[in-house]
This record gives sequence, structure tokens and C-alpha cells, in this order.
Amino acid sequence: MKSNDQNPENHDAESLLKAAQAGDDDALAELLEGFRPMLRADACRTLADVRVRIDPSDAVQVTWWSAFRAFPRFEGNVNEFIAWLHKIHDRNLRDLVRDQKAERRALKREVDPNALLPEAAGRGTSPSQRAIHNEEFQRMQGCLNQLPEAQKVAVSLRFYQGLSIAEIVAQMDRPETAVAGLLKRGLSRMRELMKADSRQQ
Repeated sequence: MKSNDQNPENHDAESLLKAAQAGDDDALAELLEGFRPMLRADACRTLADVRVRIDPSDAVQVTWWSAFRAFPRFEGNVNEFIAWLHKIHDRNLRDLVRDQKAERRALKREVDPNALLPEAAGRGTSPSQRAIHNEEFQRMQGCLNQLPEAQKVAVSLRFYQGLSIAEIVAQMDRPETAVAGLLKRGLSRMRELMKADSRQQ
């Protein structure tokens, strides 16, 4: 078995983890992005088994922001981080499935189906996102909606849609340095909003 030092991916993750633990939100975001394929594969398997109306990518976003918000309380190495991230993801998937099943039962019992329709669907919101009633997802959306518009767009494109920096530059028609600044300020502001939200709970 190779050690962490012999595995370039683990070595990069270790460096990012140390930077994140020193307070670098950009490093934390990059670290979490590296595990997105793993989280999505887990979500695809779990959600396919229970056949709920949730896009695996939306489920990953719940875990992404859950981990981002909870990270200041994490202490450990890369292997412990992976186990911690899996634990958060498993919990979120269970909650999402539970909430979807509860929603299905409520719809079957409801006399007037129109009474359960959302008052207004958010612009650009997917059917999967509208189907999610998970509290963590709702808190995440609430924090995101408080960002200035340009930051909100940049953060959404990078960490919701998984676009590269180059793709965001092309879509927003802004220089790379401007996009990087929007992402940095957006992540920092999201962290502040999440901390404030946690204190209010």
C-alpha cells in the first residue's frame, strides 16, 4: 500500500487540508471540489436504489455546503477528512430520501394538490431543487441568496454547476482576476452567513 507521500493526489489533498485548517477558504473549496466525483457516485447509487426525484448533483451540493460550514470543527488528517465527509454525505442522503418520502405521503393525503404548490419557483431552480425540503439545503440557499448578484452568479456557476474558472470567465464576460475575486469574496461571505445562521439555530 502506498503512503500519502507516495500518492500525488493524497499529497495535494494533504497540502490543501493544512491550508484550509489555517483558515484558507479557497483551499477548502478546492479540497472539497476534489471529492465531488466520489460524492456524486455515492449519491447516484443511493438515490437510484430508492428512486427519489432528486438530482445527485443537488444532493452533492447539500453535502458540499454542509462540510464547508462545519469544517472549523474538524480536526484530523486526510483519511479522517474523507471519513468525516462520507459521514456527512450519508446523513444528508438519508435526510433527503426521508424528506422526499414524507412529501410523497403528504401529496397522497392532500385533498387539494394545488395547496402544496410552491408560491414561486426561484429563477433557474431545477425541479430537483424545488423537490428538496432538506433544512440544510434551505439554509444554504438562503445564505447564497444574500450574496451580491455577481458573487452569487460566480459561486453558483463554480460550486453548483461545476464550471471551470475559464468557463465562468467566458460566461460572465469578466477577466479571470475579477472572477477569482468574486469567488473569494463570495466564499468568505458565505462562511460569515453560515456562522451567523448556526448561532441563530
